[in-house]
Amino acid sequence: MNLNKLNGMIYARYKSQAQMADALGWSRNKLNTIVNGKREPDLDEVAAIAANLGESLETVANIFLSRGHQSGN
Repeated sequence: MNLNKLNGMIYARYKSQAQMADALGWSRNKLNTIVNGKREPDLDEVAAIAANLGESLETVANIFLSRGHQSGN
């Protein structure tokens, strides 16, 4: 599942989701619900995640876009 890829990207740069949430100025809960697929991020949130991970907007957006097209997830 691609959200595992996002989690891997987070842990490659930060020690925890909490550390990234702090860097974003978000609550841990907000980031966690997005990373775990419980809430779809808006474009500004995807852009913020991408910027904080040093990834392109396209790379991070594709993680969320492809998630919706996978069966059984």
